[in-house]
Amino acid sequence: MILLVSIILVGVSSCDTRFKAEAVLSQYVADLNRSQFLSVSSPTIVMPDSLPSSRHRQQNLTQFDIGLLDFLSLQQCDVGIVAGRKNSILGKVMPDSQRFLYELDIIRAIESCDIKNESLSEELHKIAQQKRLELPMAFGNALFNGAESEAFFSLSNGFLPLNYSTSEQQELLDSLNRLVVVGENLANLPVIDPSIFEGDLKILMDSEYAGRLLYSLARISSYLDLVASEVSLLDGNICGAPMIYLKQQFEAHYVKVIQPYIGRINSGAYQVLPLLNKLFELGEPLSRDMQTFSQQFSLKEASSEWQRYQFVSQYHAKQWSALFAKCSISIGGKS
Repeated sequence: MILLVSIILVGVSSCDTRFKAEAVLSQYVADLNRSQFLSVSSPTIVMPDSLPSSRHRQQNLTQFDIGLLDFLSLQQCDVGIVAGRKNSILGKVMPDSQRFLYELDIIRAIESCDIKNESLSEELHKIAQQKRLELPMAFGNALFNGAESEAFFSLSNGFLPLNYSTSEQQELLDSLNRLVVVGENLANLPVIDPSIFEGDLKILMDSEYAGRLLYSLARISSYLDLVASEVSLLDGNICGAPMIYLKQQFEAHYVKVIQPYIGRINSGAYQVLPLLNKLFELGEPLSRDMQTFSQQFSLKEASSEWQRYQFVSQYHAKQWSALFAKCSISIGGKS
């Protein structure tokens, strides 16, 4: 029975592609450690900041309520209809994506309605002006506060697949581009097809891309940083047979497997991250917790997870290059 359980567990693990990259990185370290000159410990799991809870990422919007008399006076234009939709039982619990579409509709309805009652007209136009100011927050709520964003940014989905290819992310890129266009045109009150908008959010959810990228960057950085730090301590005394062994492991694990994987990650990230960062910008002001979380994806902030990953990748390559130079060894060639 114990043997059967063990076989089942191994089978389940082998079918789970989320953490195959971890096995590859771990094997790189394990084989380097077979040399008496290196002792690289496996990195402790230090997770990036996870997506804040809903209450710490949602921005509060102004509530709009109209009385019965005002409601009756607005039946000749769309304001009463749109407001009634929000004040219905389902409207009171509408998700943030639908609330964003409602905000566009109510502003458009108010501004297009010829209201004879001067005081009511003035009151409604003040509401419309306030809602225009809040549109970026409503847009940010729609993007970052639903079930879709929880899946898109989740760290529990593990690494990007080892065989990840940018050819698989065209649908994601198309969705991000459409969302950016929406965000850039908020002042024009864009008319949005709800099915396309909700479909784009679902594409983000199904991709699980942002969380997988963040997790991959953090774990790769941890492994490469430890290896680079150990390699930096080696000197010319290792030249000869020990160095030949290390070169073989470097080529077998890093050059042939890890480096191409990193290259695929970089290629995809350079397409996605500018769009994702643009959406963060278009959704401002974000909550403080959400702003801290979003900065991990920054292409510019020195403290971002992306920049740390870039620095460590270069540091790792430089330390190996320096060691090979000490021993007059070229990569891909003979010593």
